[in-house]
Amino acid sequence: MGHVLGAAGVGDAGAELAAAYDSAWLSYVAAWEANRQFTGRDAVAHITEYLEDRFDIGPDVVSALGEAFHAVGSAQLLDINFVDGVVDVLDEIDRRGIPTAIVCDVGFTPGEALRRFLDQRGVLRYFRHWAFSDEVGVYKPDRRIFEHALAGLGDPDPSRCAHIGDRRRTDVAGAMAMGMKAVRLNAVYEDDPGQGPSGDIVIGAYPDLLPALGL
Repeated sequence: MGHVLGAAGVGDAGAELAAAYDSAWLSYVAAWEANRQFTGRDAVAHITEYLEDRFDIGPDVVSALGEAFHAVGSAQLLDINFVDGVVDVLDEIDRRGIPTAIVCDVGFTPGEALRRFLDQRGVLRYFRHWAFSDEVGVYKPDRRIFEHALAGLGDPDPSRCAHIGDRRRTDVAGAMAMGMKAVRLNAVYEDDPGQGPSGDIVIGAYPDLLPALGL
């Protein structure tokens, strides 16, 4: 986005860009915690309004800033690596004929882009359905995003289902409220105990998942 401002004659705006992004992220976190949607489009609007208050930029520059923001987000997906063992576990689950779905609170990257990324990496095929927050309209722990995922799997009894996630407030609390078995994975992120219940099962690596579930 800095190159867009530079081309518009703004000059060095690195500090202002960083502040604009930080402000947008804080707005997203507040909305996420309150279960109000704040998508990538909202982030672009927030950032460009922030910059418009500080620089003399016209509609064309604002539009170019939005395009640059989304291009950066798509490029960042290329640097993402899967957690160790997850693809092997998905392959084994698929081999056993166990249906799976994605339940995901998106940040600034939309569900459509995340699906495309998963497809390009060859793992989207493991999931029979997906529930991305920007498409369902709610974040976890709202039961509606879990219900959306279960409906795509044929509405199985939640008590026969397990949800795997790392956040106590959203993943664990949401799954437990649905009557699902809540598995908390702390391989990458260890959540603050004050954020909610620990989960029915806690695992430190994906290869531990199937044994922990008695599979």
